[in-house]
Amino acid sequence: MKIVLVHPAIMDYRVELFEKLHKKYDVTFVLTKQGRGQENVKEIHEKISTEWKSKILNSNVIFCKKDIGMYLLLMKELVFGNYDIVITSTSRYVCWIASKLSGKKFIFMTEFWCLKDTSSARKILNSLTKMIMRHSDSIFAMGTKVSRSCIDFGVKTERIFMYPQCSVDYSKQSVKDLRKELKLNDKKIILFMGRLVKIKGLNFLMESFSMLEKTNENVFLLICGDGPDKDELENLAKQLKIKNILFTGTIEKKEISSYYNVCDIFVLPSIFYGPFYEPWGLVINEAMAFGKPIITTIAVGAGTDLVINGYNGYVVSDKNITELKLSLYKIISNTEKIKTFGINSRKLFLEKNNYSKMFLTFVAAIDYVAYNIENKR
Repeated sequence: MKIVLVHPAIMDYRVELFEKLHKKYDVTFVLTKQGRGQENVKEIHEKISTEWKSKILNSNVIFCKKDIGMYLLLMKELVFGNYDIVITSTSRYVCWIASKLSGKKFIFMTEFWCLKDTSSARKILNSLTKMIMRHSDSIFAMGTKVSRSCIDFGVKTERIFMYPQCSVDYSKQSVKDLRKELKLNDKKIILFMGRLVKIKGLNFLMESFSMLEKTNENVFLLICGDGPDKDELENLAKQLKIKNILFTGTIEKKEISSYYNVCDIFVLPSIFYGPFYEPWGLVINEAMAFGKPIITTIAVGAGTDLVINGYNGYVVSDKNITELKLSLYKIISNTEKIKTFGINSRKLFLEKNNYSKMFLTFVAAIDYVAYNIENKR
């Protein structure tokens, strides 16, 4: 049985899962965005193992900022390639059509759970996505929100195989004393880590923080990352007259652990922005590995699986400044709660961030399809 797995690029949080797949199956990894980033923000991609079968597809045929040539190459690879099963987490329309044209089985590996009809074009695309879900031979759903949405869209439950997304445990890496380096020894540090783009909801976090700062002078907001909205957000900080804030810019991979380690609370305040949202939010996994309280919103997939209100943090409404500020205050004003929530975060991380269990769930999704292939031969 030959498998092709179509994926954007090799990220550190996929290496362990893909290595396990490589060892168990005859799988070829086809990568559509290796070496490129998303939303004009540079991404750190891992080197592709020389032991893996892999292909990188790209071209210079660009239309509306899309690599149209890559889609043609992908269609050719999937239709004429010697594969029995097509698995994809990207370019789902091309991959599904190619699998149907060539009579191959199709597994949808997805983290998406919210399809909003914000325009006529989006309505059509959402209808196509729902059809693809219903007609997939199985679905590897990466999160509870995904599996629930699949059921809502009419997918048969026996075809859905769910396990939460997993991340690398950066807490195993060495850290430096950032409190001393940044002169924040007496501060309660609130951390954001990610791309500086609209869906991250940073303007709402900053407005909440400006309210918190007026009554709690010992708080400090660290915003780590880069993106097209950086200048706009820095100007907002000035308008709000926020005193205790630092935009660090891009954090080198070797320093990520130091920033997670130094914070008292981690916040991912993502919002629903048109048809966009936060399908998962791996930074939550990463912060929980360091035993940190978490605050996030209903627009974040990871919130359902990894954050329990009043246990290791809070899940608040998106764009709700008051609710976000209150949740920040509940934790930051209570040293014992910071400690307890942090311990609970680490427990949940160890329980749910399990690559072996994630792999076995993926295997179940593949074997379900493989069983049907064998029965038809």
